[in-house]
Amino acid sequence: MIYIGYMIFPMAAGLPWWRTDGVILTAILHAGPVEFLYYWLHRALHHHYLYSRYHSHHHSSIVTEPITSVTHPFAEMFAYFTLFAIPMLTPLFFYKSSVAAIYGYIFYIDFMNNMGHCNFEFFPKKLLSFFPLFKYLSYTPSFHSLHHTKFRANYSLFMPIYDYIYGTVDKTTDATYESCLKRPKDSPDVVHLTHLTSFDSVYQLRLGFSSFASNPHKSKWYLHLMWPFTMLSMIMTWIFGRAIVLESNTFNDLKLQCWLIPRFRTQV
Repeated sequence: MIYIGYMIFPMAAGLPWWRTDGVILTAILHAGPVEFLYYWLHRALHHHYLYSRYHSHHHSSIVTEPITSVTHPFAEMFAYFTLFAIPMLTPLFFYKSSVAAIYGYIFYIDFMNNMGHCNFEFFPKKLLSFFPLFKYLSYTPSFHSLHHTKFRANYSLFMPIYDYIYGTVDKTTDATYESCLKRPKDSPDVVHLTHLTSFDSVYQLRLGFSSFASNPHKSKWYLHLMWPFTMLSMIMTWIFGRAIVLESNTFNDLKLQCWLIPRFRTQV
């Protein structure tokens, strides 16, 4: 695919790793044409003629999950990829593109698309309190879940600003967001405490690499190449010194958890 792209777009060869003006142009093109055109395309797809023939397939998942984000008919996928090509190809034609702009935009699309369909609200309330404009610039899982349950609201792609402009935000959006953040506290019956040993042991957790987790207390030569990340993890554990739930199991009514104390052997 890369070679085909070079043949069709010869200006894509030899792109710089970073160009600030190209990254800014990509962001503007997404926030402007892409979000605006997608909003109206999405509203059109909810017209009974197009909905019954195309978009209803996507809405068959009322309770969404990440895979729901890519369950679209071919015609819809073609339209979406055409829109997403605008921020990637326009800077390319003006010789302002970069590797970071193209791959960063692809990552942004995939991340936001899967995040919006994960059906699990995790954006902290403090974020919206500290940065009130955030709710106009980024949707949340609860925002998009209302679209799959109410159907006639919250049409925006990733930026709800157009829903607010055209008055299609569901009235229960804020209340749903706050209610999704209220979760009952999990009180375990049995807690096992553990802590890190060597600096490389952070990669041997289940949150790290499963291949390392199956062989604890063994170091590999290539882990030394990751020392910048290893040192960063040590600094983070020193700053945020709170235990985290490493593993949780339930046997009938008995709840067992393994808590990880974020301290290395040299710090204990």
